Amino acid sequence: MSAKKSKNKKENEGLFHEKMPLLRIVSLGCAKNFVDTEVAAASLLQAGFGLTPDDSEADMIFINTCAFLEAARQEAEKEIQYAENWKKARPDVRKIIVAGCLIEWDKNFIFHDAHPLVDAWVNIDSIEKIGMVAKSVWNGDQIGETCFGVSAKKYLYSDQSARLQLTPHHYAYLKIADGCDNCCTYCMIPMIRGSLRSRTVDSVVREAENLIASGVRELIVIAQDTSAFGRERNHGMPQLGELLKRLDLLEGDFLIRLMYLHPASVDEALLNVMKSCRRLIRCIEMPLQHISEPVLQAMHRRISEKDTRELVRKLQQDMHFSIRTTFMTGFPGETEEDFKKLCDFVRSTGFTRLGVFAFSPEKGTAAAEMPGQVPEKIAEARCAEIMGIQQKISLEANQALIGKTVEVILDEEPSRGKAVGRTFLDAPEIDNTVFISGIRKGCHAGDFIQVKIESAGEYELKGVYVSEETDPRA
Repeated sequence: MSAKKSKNKKENEGLFHEKMPLLRIVSLGCAKNFVDTEVAAASLLQAGFGLTPDDSEADMIFINTCAFLEAARQEAEKEIQYAENWKKARPDVRKIIVAGCLIEWDKNFIFHDAHPLVDAWVNIDSIEKIGMVAKSVWNGDQIGETCFGVSAKKYLYSDQSARLQLTPHHYAYLKIADGCDNCCTYCMIPMIRGSLRSRTVDSVVREAENLIASGVRELIVIAQDTSAFGRERNHGMPQLGELLKRLDLLEGDFLIRLMYLHPASVDEALLNVMKSCRRLIRCIEMPLQHISEPVLQAMHRRISEKDTRELVRKLQQDMHFSIRTTFMTGFPGETEEDFKKLCDFVRSTGFTRLGVFAFSPEKGTAAAEMPGQVPEKIAEARCAEIMGIQQKISLEANQALIGKTVEVILDEEPSRGKAVGRTFLDAPEIDNTVFISGIRKGCHAGDFIQVKIESAGEYELKGVYVSEETDPRA
């Protein structure tokens, strides 16, 4: 070790003991990745770091990345470049750590070699060790090769894992599994996150109890494929129904929001449990991706057009559930006829919430090598057309609420009688927003209240407070 490096190390060690080094967290990607960020945040606090949102105060920046699509990797690179410029202002003190899916995707060290100012690259299996890695970086220690590169992807957090809730106090994500074994032909998730690894039912229930005891009123159940939960440990039989029954019996005033159901894993047994689960919000997220049979087969979605339509019918008409879904346009081989069928399906079904994205060929996936690649401009134009259809559906549905009273979850503390919330049909930070006026004193973020809708747009509602907190289970 050089004399200069030894001096810097001693200075950093002294600084670590003289004051608490501050760290800014950047979390990219989906809610599943956000839970990893919460685990990392707890590890950092335990290691003696403080957290700050202010770059000027921060001594270190931690970036938890997404790499699912090219756009996500571009966003990650933009954040890394920003951090490198921030570091250049004080290169002897400031540090950068990058973690998450990008590290698993970067098998050839493209990002690693392009960004030498990053002090540590941490794979997803080491997320609970971020605090230890950060402390080593801060003290100037050498970081071993095991801290970056492609891992075996065996990590799975549990109720025993330290986790700092970074969402507002009234809702929290409950990640029940990691990885995926569906192997859709367009998807990088199995290569990035590994195969399906489910927590035990008992572990999830214990964490849910802890979250409810801390004041959480909305448990958002998530995984790469929520409906596959437990399949790999239970002889091919998913255990989501069993888990929902257990969660439904917990004490407290809370709701359950169910997201990321794969339609191929939703059977009659699960539907019956969902129907009887009194705490389950009657709006579930179930990405369908397409409706045309040839496209579904090429995607390896493991469910036919006929069965998809019947499942949607059961949920909407028999069970009176709303559906939040996503579709993909421009998949290889998608014809004008396939696309027209998708448009007709969206129009006739009237999904409560809908997202759509254009196919992006990911190197290493089967879809990237398929014949019949659809030009990007056509895929994007089809994407825009689907969104145009959904915007009309959303506007009509919202306008139909004018004059009616709806149940709303407050997402922020009221100020001068005004606040922002969302209906029970809306997931936080994703879906529609309700702007509320006339709120009485004593209402707080997390309260369930009734609001009379006075005006509506495509993705927002405006209304006035009507009554005190309601019981959403009634």
